[in-house]
Amino acid sequence: MSAALAVVSSTCGSPTNPGPVAEFGVQSVTPGTGPAAGGTELTIRGSGFAAGAAVTIGGRPATDVTVRAADTISAKTPASTISGAVDIAVLLNGRTGTLANGFRYEVSTNTPPTIKSIVAQGKRSKQPANFGDYGETLTVTAVVEDAQANPTALKYQWNASCGGTFTGTGAQVEWKTPATGTNATTCIVDLIVSDGPRVVSGTAPVRLHNSVAEVSGLALEFLNEFADSNLPADERMLRNFSDTPNECREGKAAELKDVQDNRKKYVINSHNYGAPTTTINFGGVCAFRSRPSDACIATPVEWNSTKLEDHSTEIAKGVSQITGIYQNSRWWLCRSEYQPATNTSLTFMH
Repeated sequence: MSAALAVVSSTCGSPTNPGPVAEFGVQSVTPGTGPAAGGTELTIRGSGFAAGAAVTIGGRPATDVTVRAADTISAKTPASTISGAVDIAVLLNGRTGTLANGFRYEVSTNTPPTIKSIVAQGKRSKQPANFGDYGETLTVTAVVEDAQANPTALKYQWNASCGGTFTGTGAQVEWKTPATGTNATTCIVDLIVSDGPRVVSGTAPVRLHNSVAEVSGLALEFLNEFADSNLPADERMLRNFSDTPNECREGKAAELKDVQDNRKKYVINSHNYGAPTTTINFGGVCAFRSRPSDACIATPVEWNSTKLEDHSTEIAKGVSQITGIYQNSRWWLCRSEYQPATNTSLTFMH
C-alpha cells in the first residue's frame, strides 16, 4: 500500500472494540488535472466511502459531491487562486483519507471572450435601436470576440430582467418582449458567454413602451387642458411638446400662439373628443399637411364655445391632427393642428 493511502483498522472485537473497521482511504483520482477556474468533474476511487462523505481539494470544499459506491465518489473541483499540485481528501465520521498531490490545477494563458456590443433591433423601418413595444419581437445581436476560438463555438446564455421569450441560440437571437405593460420601462438584456473555463457577461438596456397608448395619452392630456379656459395659456400647457428639431420648435411656438389667441377670443363651455387614431411611423410623414413625424395622432373633436366679442355661441367640429416624436428615450408631441369639418370654424383655431 502506498504511503499516500491512509488506512484505519483494528483487530479482534470486545465490548470496547467491536471488531474490524473497514479500510478507509483514497487510492486514485481521475482526471488528474484541470483549470484553476474549477468545475472539473472528478472520479475518486478508494475504500470505506459512505453517505455523508465530504471532499476537499487543496483544502477547499468540492462541489456536487456524490457517493456512488463504497469505493467511488464523484465531485467537482472548486476554483483555485494557485496553480500546481494539491491534496485530495475525503472526510467521513472523523476519519480522513488523503491522496497527496492527487490533482494539479493548471492556469490557462488563453484570454477570455470579449463582448463588444449588444443591440436589440425591431423590424419597423427606421425604428431606434434598443427600443421596443410590449409584445414586439426584436432581433438581439451580440458582437463577441475571442482570440482562441471562433465565436460560433462559444456558449451563449440570454436573459432579460423583465421576462419575455428568447428563441434561437448563439450570438443572434429573437426576443419576444413581455406581452403587456402599463408604463414605459427599461429592461436589461443580459448575455453570458463561456468558452468552457472562462465566463464573461454583458448587458444592454432596452426601453420598452406601449407607444400607441403613450402618445395618444399625451395628445388627449393636451386637448383636455386646452378645453379648460381657466388654465393659463402658457408654456406649462405645452410641457410635453419637444423643442427639437426645428419642425417641433416651430410647431410648439405656433401652437402656443394659437392657444393664446383662442383664450383672447373664446371661452370654451364644453367639449367632446372621440377615440384617437394613432399610427407609429418612425421617420415618416403624417397625411395631414405632410408633416414629418414618428407618430400621427388624429382625434375627432368638438368644442362648444362663447365668443367674447359678442357673446354668441359657436360649435367647432373637426379633427385634431397632432404629430409625435421619439427622442431621449421617451415620446413627445411635436406639432398640433386643427382640421375643421367645415370652413365656418376656421377662426376657432388655425
